[in-house]
Amino acid sequence: MKKKFIVLISVCLFLHAHGQIQTKIELSPDPTDSLLEVIILSDRPVSAASSSYLNHLDFNNRPKNSAQEMLRLVPGLFIAQHAGGGKAEQLFIRGFDCDHGTDVSSFVDGISVNLPSHGHGQGYQDLHFVIPETVSGIAIFKGPYHAQFGNFTTAAAVDFRTKDSLASNILLSETTFVPSVKTLTANRLLGMYQFPFKSKKINSYIAVDGNYNAGYFERNQNFNRLNVFSKSKYIINNYSYVSFTASTFTSKWDASGQIPIREVAAKRLSRLGSIDPTEGGITGRTNLNFVYNLKKNRSEFSSQVYGCHYRFQLFSNFTFFLEDSINGDQIEQGDDRFILGWNSKYVQNHMINSLKGKIVIGTNLRFDEIENSLWNTKTRERLNPKAQAKIKELAWSSFVNESIFLTEKLKLDLGVRFDAMHFNVLDRLPTDSTRINYSGKNYQVLLSPKVNLTYRLKQGSQFFINSGYGFHSNDARSTVQDLNNHILPKSLGTELGSLLSISKKSTLSLAFWLLQLENELVYVGDDGTTENKGSSRRTGIDLSYRYQISTSFFMDVDFNYSKNYLTNTFFGSRLTTDFNIPLAPSLTTAGGISYKKKGFFSAIRYRVISDRPANESNSVIAKGYFILDANTSYHFSKLKCGLSIENVLNSEWNEAQFDTESRLLGEQNSVSELHFTPGTPFAIKLSVQYSF
Repeated sequence: MKKKFIVLISVCLFLHAHGQIQTKIELSPDPTDSLLEVIILSDRPVSAASSSYLNHLDFNNRPKNSAQEMLRLVPGLFIAQHAGGGKAEQLFIRGFDCDHGTDVSSFVDGISVNLPSHGHGQGYQDLHFVIPETVSGIAIFKGPYHAQFGNFTTAAAVDFRTKDSLASNILLSETTFVPSVKTLTANRLLGMYQFPFKSKKINSYIAVDGNYNAGYFERNQNFNRLNVFSKSKYIINNYSYVSFTASTFTSKWDASGQIPIREVAAKRLSRLGSIDPTEGGITGRTNLNFVYNLKKNRSEFSSQVYGCHYRFQLFSNFTFFLEDSINGDQIEQGDDRFILGWNSKYVQNHMINSLKGKIVIGTNLRFDEIENSLWNTKTRERLNPKAQAKIKELAWSSFVNESIFLTEKLKLDLGVRFDAMHFNVLDRLPTDSTRINYSGKNYQVLLSPKVNLTYRLKQGSQFFINSGYGFHSNDARSTVQDLNNHILPKSLGTELGSLLSISKKSTLSLAFWLLQLENELVYVGDDGTTENKGSSRRTGIDLSYRYQISTSFFMDVDFNYSKNYLTNTFFGSRLTTDFNIPLAPSLTTAGGISYKKKGFFSAIRYRVISDRPANESNSVIAKGYFILDANTSYHFSKLKCGLSIENVLNSEWNEAQFDTESRLLGEQNSVSELHFTPGTPFAIKLSVQYSF
């Protein structure tokens, strides 16, 4: 009789100080006809109710056109694209209009994506260099409570990790059709190939991703993007490995830009039309990343060195003919930079008397050499420079976090982070009576303590108290003008929350939070820059619910509410007038119902953002929206076919919105009102994936 094994697995529910789940496996012979596959899924430990590691169902079964759009997987995070698809998306989370990343940091395999002192916006983060199918998981950390994260981590940090190897080679083709345009609007081809090395110690693969998108506007957006990514991992021995990744992408596009609502209301312009059809841009980024990791006994050490080259050229026209009635107000913003970075981390599990503990010590070093420029242009032809600067920005940080298990249920995290930044600006334009010279040097530092308390019940439910300081740096050109200020603009966050296992099939996350900022940076649409509006305060509630309705049906919902306003001082009271934070969302919610059985998957999802002030006085309102999407797929043995529908109800909605003062050709006076970029109409995407 053929012998099989019964695998008896007992999993310890309490996660010990060394961060592992102890598993006892016993093998015994048994005359059974089959061995059932046993899968154990366990949530990774978090230190705040609002933090999470994206679960398998959420991550693998949501449509992902780009890594930037994968940010929509973060509970409470909304994005908006307003420049033809090539520009980094605008981000909204926890009462923040983060512009393109001022208060949300992101990382890919340890490389910081945010770009300080950027030509378009402070902390600009463009994730388009990441191929979605290479990502193995996303970790989400809301609030400034985590010692490992520094600059721009006021609202949240998002950590992407790429796959070490492929389960199979992949060929993928996607086509998008917008019925209102009556043509195919987008095509995508992806190939991922695992190198067949004979050595069992080497894993290596390459991915190539090509995109073309004409868009749904009246004028072709001519969006082109090419991504190449390669990763190799060499296992030195049972305790250590090295990995090397290389990636590059280039993108080119046209944009219809933001249009004034007065022209649409008067029916002189279609919602899908444009005032200046010569907007658009070119961008690209190349990354090299080397990582060494050693994990032995109760300790772990990792060291990382990376280098990047980034280029950016953006043509925009926000005000049309407000400043120049002859040539128009089109501008060109440029950014060309080299980045060198080093990250190192040491983890040690130990005992403090009779208490279990884990200490994490880390150091980060980053140097940016930047060429920034701002030009007046006409149909992409340069007229005269408005800004030209060479910037050298050096950031150094060190952090320590000690986790102490006071009891089997109670854990205390004590962390502290020290950040130091040095700014060196060389203004290359001549100075006269009408223009400030921005040359100069300055340094700023900040010590950021963090305290997190976690209480875990037997059923897996947890309660959290979190508090910590964080910061976002300001543009180097403004920093060197304030030589008496050597403190980085800080933030202070506090959170009280819980993760509740209501039953074996449902979980609830609830967090009450407060966040205060010393500097509130607001995007200025007139010239594409940011302006410091002083200090601010936000209070809010985050709620996430997951429920397994049956064996095959699942539902999820995220609800986020915040109250946001400008204050007279840090920790001060609300301003008496003009206290609204422009475009700060106060209410967002997203969720859906999905069905999964064998190789079939189907889901319908919604997302909602409420009306919100577009300026400080609330005299202009940014309109909210309700959007419904659906997707379905079937996985054969080697073939996977998918169908996705965006905006099922074909709603007319504004994706990006700004209160902008503009003047059109022929107008005598300027008008300050809502300018917007329309959101995607009803669109159908078909995909076919072959694995081999």
